[in-house]
Amino acid sequence: MVRRWGSETALIDDDEARRRLIEAAGRCIAERGSIDIGMAAVADEAGVARSTLYRYFQTRDELIIGLMVSRVGAALDGAVRSLRHPKSASRSIPELILHPLDLVAGNRLNEALFSSDSGPVVSALWLRSDPLVEALYETYGPLLEGWQADGQLWGDLEVRETLRWMNAVAIMLLGPPWRDLSRPAKREFLERYLLRALLAT
Repeated sequence: MVRRWGSETALIDDDEARRRLIEAAGRCIAERGSIDIGMAAVADEAGVARSTLYRYFQTRDELIIGLMVSRVGAALDGAVRSLRHPKSASRSIPELILHPLDLVAGNRLNEALFSSDSGPVVSALWLRSDPLVEALYETYGPLLEGWQADGQLWGDLEVRETLRWMNAVAIMLLGPPWRDLSRPAKREFLERYLLRALLAT
């Protein structure tokens, strides 16, 4: 008899189980082109009973947040590595926002997550998700704290909340009509409005 990995007797740890379920959700979303998927479809894709899926993710929103957290780390690390002037807040902050946005077009899963059908729901989840803010803080926090320490950013800014706000701006740029603007136009917007709020000099 074939033992399903989600059975009570299957030998798999919780982290691996979550990873497999998140990957299954990603495949379902990419195939459908939006986040309008059911938990039953994800369980089927993962090859487990629905009870196994609910053991790790109680709601679809929780599953989607898990998917976003799993994907955001690589995007944020790539943004930091791509900085040409990491000691300069004014040059780097727009790039920290724009680099991950560049990864949406041409990627089926990212396009599905930020499609016109999915975008509002994903944006709402992203903005209220503490795990996503923590992922931002883990990668971008040291940069902002360094810029703040040397006087480039206002000293009274709370870094986690500043990152939440920067992320809200990024999500706005992924939605209509902003997503149709050219990259230079988006950068001009960030330099004219966002930087003026953050930079102390």
